[in-house]
Amino acid sequence: MLSKYRVYSYAHPDSPAVTAGSGAALIGAQSGLFPDMGYAVPGEMGGLWAGGMKVCDGFFFAVDDVPLRESDAYEAHPVAPAFHYRMQQEQLHVVRRQFIPDDVAGCVIELTLENLRNAPRMAEVSFTVRTDILTVAAANGEDGLELGRDVGEYDEATQAFYARDSRNPWHVVWGADGASRVLSADLPQEVFGFGNTQGKGINGRLFYRLRLPAQGQATMRLFIAGGFASRSKAEDALAMLREGAEQMLTKKEARVAAVMERSEAKLPSAVLDNCWNWAKIYGDWLTRKLPRGGLAPCVDIPEHPTLFGDNWAQTISGLLPLGGADTAKEMLRTLVRLSEEAQLAPGRVARSVSMSGKVTQIGGPKESAQFVRLVHDTLLWSGDVAFAHDMLPMTGLCVSHLRRMTHNFDDVRADLLDDVRLALQAQAEILRMTGADDSACRSDLGKLPPVQEKPLAADAVPADAALWHGQRGHVEQMIGCLNAMAGTELPGLPGALRRQDAGQGVLVQAQATAGFVWPMILHLFGVAPDAQAKVIRWRPHTPIGWDGWTLNRLCVGSAHVGVRSERVSPSKARYTLRIDEPGWSVNAIVDGEERTMPIDGEIALVMED
Repeated sequence: MLSKYRVYSYAHPDSPAVTAGSGAALIGAQSGLFPDMGYAVPGEMGGLWAGGMKVCDGFFFAVDDVPLRESDAYEAHPVAPAFHYRMQQEQLHVVRRQFIPDDVAGCVIELTLENLRNAPRMAEVSFTVRTDILTVAAANGEDGLELGRDVGEYDEATQAFYARDSRNPWHVVWGADGASRVLSADLPQEVFGFGNTQGKGINGRLFYRLRLPAQGQATMRLFIAGGFASRSKAEDALAMLREGAEQMLTKKEARVAAVMERSEAKLPSAVLDNCWNWAKIYGDWLTRKLPRGGLAPCVDIPEHPTLFGDNWAQTISGLLPLGGADTAKEMLRTLVRLSEEAQLAPGRVARSVSMSGKVTQIGGPKESAQFVRLVHDTLLWSGDVAFAHDMLPMTGLCVSHLRRMTHNFDDVRADLLDDVRLALQAQAEILRMTGADDSACRSDLGKLPPVQEKPLAADAVPADAALWHGQRGHVEQMIGCLNAMAGTELPGLPGALRRQDAGQGVLVQAQATAGFVWPMILHLFGVAPDAQAKVIRWRPHTPIGWDGWTLNRLCVGSAHVGVRSERVSPSKARYTLRIDEPGWSVNAIVDGEERTMPIDGEIALVMED
């Protein structure tokens, strides 16, 4: 199922290539190399990052003393991207495939050699890892730690290399599967055929031999893991990878396939189709599991992971239409726990969190207001009343904090007005859902100035402009803004959206993905659910020039929803909505009149655009 999301790239060897998971991220180029690039620490983006620690600068292969310098094709894939090498003179075809297992601080590399000769042969493979063990804070001198030179050694008993930072207890390990015995090992001064990247790392090289049948192939697995406090933990990680890599790959492919099946769109525009469907992959890549439990969003890739961070509420909200309501609930529970553990003032929530779970920046009134709204948005998509009860103490504290900061809502700053209004509306609905009295919230809402129509700002980024146009029914202009956003993607990273104001070196930006998803779900597919009430407000549109679109397996509460558009005239389309659960209703505009109708499995309506 995942094969249909493969994208091949041939002409952009210097463009970034990313392989990511909840415990690590591998960043390089589509050439298969790991150039010195990056901005959090100049030149240090490329390589393997395990949590918040840089493990190595990259890894390098040579086959029969021929370095694999530049791939002939890069294959982007949701789980296991690959690099293809045509070794025509040696009559070999080499494929290097790699993946990051779930919740593992390391990567798995599968090297497949295909023999193009009509006779069996042996092939010698050298595998070199260039270490560069560091944290961004230590590299910048921000945490009182000083980076040392890496030191390492080969261990014959475990058939693996081990390295550590000489001044800090940070360890990394690399080796191959149990069936691949090491012929020899050394510590070369330079990586054969490549030279050295910058940094204080070492080169640890392992040699192997593969037997290739005539016109046949052989595969070996290699592993790199790091960020461990002791060598024994590194040994345990290597043993786990050796024993369970196949099961880890099968498990991750099945999990990601299920993610991709949810909210699957088919659009006339291949570019927008990629952006929507790959948004689920990037949402998965940017979800981090914390060492002490819980989930957190990572604001972007590359190398300096900031959890939650600027606009975290928008980031988390973007998961809801993509089948991520359970993930959003866990992230909100984690945010509450971390804020309470940091003993923040009542009603204040964290704004930024480190990979260890430490609060590094405290949010203000804006974050408190957005927390309340996000809890309500999550309830609209999940219908989870138990979650509403869990969050009610914190949402109540947030509203009380807003009351104190605004002198009982009599003095609300202009830049906070919209957030405060939405927070009060959300809290009133949360109180109603839990059976509590919402009259005080309704009364506070009456103190706020009336909503005023706002013109589109001249400097609005495309994501904001898309939402503005969508809210006014300007669907063609909205699509134009989304196409402008899609134009920011990098070759080989399909649908990897970035805002125009994204920082240098950002490859994938969670906030931009959310900014793309919401105009699509609200103003193209037109779906705004209330899962507890089992009502879907439906205002779909079909842009001029489009014959239709389809969205399948949209998760709303415990139901799965499908919507489809088929154009029947220049100004009208037939819209079909299917749901696999009884008791639901749809609210739509039919012949200029708003109507609420029951859905008996499926409902079809002809509506104007």
